Amino acid sequence: MQNIEELFRSLARPAIRDLEPYDASVSGNPLIRVSANENNEGLPESVLTAMRNALAEGNRYPDSRNTSLREKLAARFSLRPEQIITSGGLDGLFTMLGRAFLDPGDEVVCGECTFGVYAETALIAGASVKTVPLGEGYVQLPADFAAAVGPATKMLFFCNPNNPTGTLAEPASVREMLKKIPRRVVVILDEAYLDFADADGDASFKLLEEFPNLVICRTFSKIFALAGLRIGWAAAHPGLLDCLYRVREPYCVTAVAEAGACAALDEVERLRRTRTMVICERDKLCILLLRLGVKHIPSQTNFVMIFPQERYEPLSAAFIQGGIAVRHLSLRGERVMRISVGLPQENRQVERVLEEIFA
Repeated sequence: MQNIEELFRSLARPAIRDLEPYDASVSGNPLIRVSANENNEGLPESVLTAMRNALAEGNRYPDSRNTSLREKLAARFSLRPEQIITSGGLDGLFTMLGRAFLDPGDEVVCGECTFGVYAETALIAGASVKTVPLGEGYVQLPADFAAAVGPATKMLFFCNPNNPTGTLAEPASVREMLKKIPRRVVVILDEAYLDFADADGDASFKLLEEFPNLVICRTFSKIFALAGLRIGWAAAHPGLLDCLYRVREPYCVTAVAEAGACAALDEVERLRRTRTMVICERDKLCILLLRLGVKHIPSQTNFVMIFPQERYEPLSAAFIQGGIAVRHLSLRGERVMRISVGLPQENRQVERVLEEIFA
């Protein structure tokens, strides 16, 4: 007799049967969480107040198009509200893109070592994935992405700065990539970590008029400290966004999340201080890694990828003993760790563990 697990597996779509469920839960109760690239400063009182006020109207559905937030984002980045769509985190946006544009037999191009949800978006839709190898120094080369586009390619993901390697492609090389990609290919430029990079945060939006197949993605989960509220957004041609609205889940951004995001956008000085602190602390970590001789990738984000090599096990044990949670990954078969930048006092504890193991 067929057991229940086998029954449901047989009922499931073939495209998802071999997918691994996403699980980024943190085991135990670590004292220091530097595993998820969050903003450990927490939320300012203005954001908390805005969310409490919105919660008082929790019996009402939110504005399905998040008009207030889209208007605020448009004013901030010199866009038009009709060029902006909101989503339940960027994961929700990628789900919309897959629903709207991908069919079985289509091909999706993404990086060899990048955010895993890109490939998952393709596989769920029954599309195939073509991965582009990292270049020397573990950088993503936009020219290689353009060269990977073939007749079956429907979508291309380019994470810039890249997660989890932390590298940044120059704007000129990204523009050259876009020029070489046919308009029949939807290009997703994921800029979730751009706030921490040495780059013009507004420059990419100027590409939208030239490249109507471009989707630029941003999030409130990183520098804005709203990871738990799940709110992302994208800018693109209104015609492209019309396709996304046809498959977008109703009310996918709550009224509380929208209120928090609107208030967070007003915290300009706090955001500036946070950016300065993160960059300073990240650079301190990289200087220490250089001094200790620890292989790592210079970062343009709020995290650093390190290669502990033969000291992986003792370092992992030391982090656990110290109540420090980091992200464990692999790159080309080698075990690596991604360490987020926390508060200064948290970073000092991370540094003490590194010195203990590598000194």
